[in-house]
Amino acid sequence: MDYKELKKDLLIVGILVSFLTPFVRSSINLALPAIAVEFDLSAVFLTWISTVYLLVNAILYIPFGRIGDIYGRKRIFQIGLIIFTISSFISAFSPSGEIFLLFRILQAIGNAMIFANLNAMISSAFPENERGRAFGLTSMGVFVGLIFGPILGGAITEIVGWRTLFYLDTVIGIIATYAITRFKYDWIDARGEKLDILGSFLLGMSIIAIIYGFSNPTSNYSLFLVIIGIIGLSLFYLAEKRATFPLINLDLFRSRSFTFGNITAFINYAAFVSVGFILTLYLQYLKGYDPLTAGLIVSVQSIMMVIVSPFAGRLSDKIAPENVSTSGMVLTTIGVALMTLINFENALYLGGISLIIFGAGIGLFYASNTKVVINAVDKKYLGVAGATLSNSRSMGQIFGMGIVTLVISALLGNAQIMPSNYPELIISLRLSLVAIAVLSAIGILTSLFAASKIFNFAVQEIKDLLQRQN
Repeated sequence: MDYKELKKDLLIVGILVSFLTPFVRSSINLALPAIAVEFDLSAVFLTWISTVYLLVNAILYIPFGRIGDIYGRKRIFQIGLIIFTISSFISAFSPSGEIFLLFRILQAIGNAMIFANLNAMISSAFPENERGRAFGLTSMGVFVGLIFGPILGGAITEIVGWRTLFYLDTVIGIIATYAITRFKYDWIDARGEKLDILGSFLLGMSIIAIIYGFSNPTSNYSLFLVIIGIIGLSLFYLAEKRATFPLINLDLFRSRSFTFGNITAFINYAAFVSVGFILTLYLQYLKGYDPLTAGLIVSVQSIMMVIVSPFAGRLSDKIAPENVSTSGMVLTTIGVALMTLINFENALYLGGISLIIFGAGIGLFYASNTKVVINAVDKKYLGVAGATLSNSRSMGQIFGMGIVTLVISALLGNAQIMPSNYPELIISLRLSLVAIAVLSAIGILTSLFAASKIFNFAVQEIKDLLQRQN
């Protein structure tokens, strides 16, 4: 097989798996009520079905990225795809909620192996002037999954039952597995090195503590857990400085593109996930739309992402990707800022304009930001770089939802949402959007700092200002 054919197959696999994960997550969310009824599950148990998936991924992304660098990115990716496909199939035969949760953990392990290595594989196969287009196409797969997940998830669950969702996941997984086995080439750029077990443990425990703290901001233990997580990260830093083969080479963070690119990805995903949640509450509770109608309205932003992301990828091959990602953050911020002005009179047209601008911003940002981060490292660390970026996005989701939860809890407490407290709900949603808009504005700055020239210019300006004052 020639190299051109190899790249084509890799793109097909990348698009399929990029579609698969958001499709699975969003479709299962629609099926949770049906699963709860069948297995007689509590509301707390249902939250675990969603949370455990995110938790396992956050813990394992970076270790599996490092393992891919050492033992072969395609090998770990392929094993992960097989695990994901098999666990999807057996999930359809779950006899209880506990067994279903176990299969979800297996799915998450497979997903972590896949996405810890996908971007690294694409970067290894495509030259720098073609990576943007490749990332643009795979990001398009993500956004298509976000569109069809809620729609098909709700329809399939209602018509033929939630178990059929996993049969569909299995079929897509089999196709992707077949495609990845068509070529034998692999990328092993850290051959002979060893996995840092201590670093993996410290990082994993720190992430668990931080995730619990941010995902339950009203808990009495949330601040304590976050502090424990920060202490754990400090110990991780000290361990990495002394490790012969560190889990993460700390020198990577000397690259402004790598560091600020990850920070901006964290911020962008915090905005992306929290805005979708806020709009869902607004449309269903305050506007009175049913879930399907609300989902179709919110999908406007995903449609814009699908349209814009391939264009953004090609554009980042022609001009500096930092400029494209910064433009994306600017549009994202404008979109969120406009949402803070939505009221009952202008909800239809201003909401539509906001979603279009917001979706275009996310679409511009995703692929170009991936290229910024990946291009900042040596090929030896592509797996770790891609996994770190995936981890930043996961942590951003948790942080964004933590902001919304904290604001809503401060104004509504633990009360059930009902017409009598709709005024407080409106205020809490608007304050949440203001907080996300401010965070997105900070993301514009971090995206600018990802470009070394701009960062150096800003630092020099600050130094000159201080000297003039002295």
